[in-house]
Amino acid sequence: MSGNMQVVLFTKTNCQLCDAIKYELLDLQAEYAFEIHEEFVETDSNAQEDEQPGVPRVHFERDGRVILCLDYPVKQVELRRAVRAEMKDRSGRQP
Repeated sequence: MSGNMQVVLFTKTNCQLCDAIKYELLDLQAEYAFEIHEEFVETDSNAQEDEQPGVPRVHFERDGRVILCLDYPVKQVELRRAVRAEMKDRSGRQP
């Protein structure tokens, strides 16, 4: 039996794109049943910019496993498409 989908948003403070993706997820959550978790990623001031993973990043998880990753830069249209596809795929599965 499949568990509920969880969406992990990797974000940081003062990130307008991160906020836009978070609000898009909240909008989608009203339409589809999934949990949202935020993971704050603070940048290392000593590391090179290209050595650090960009944010926002979004991981879709089910039963403790990552089933889909959207890496930086996440676009709202891609996020919406991914959630719809995953939820449609889930509704077609047999328990």
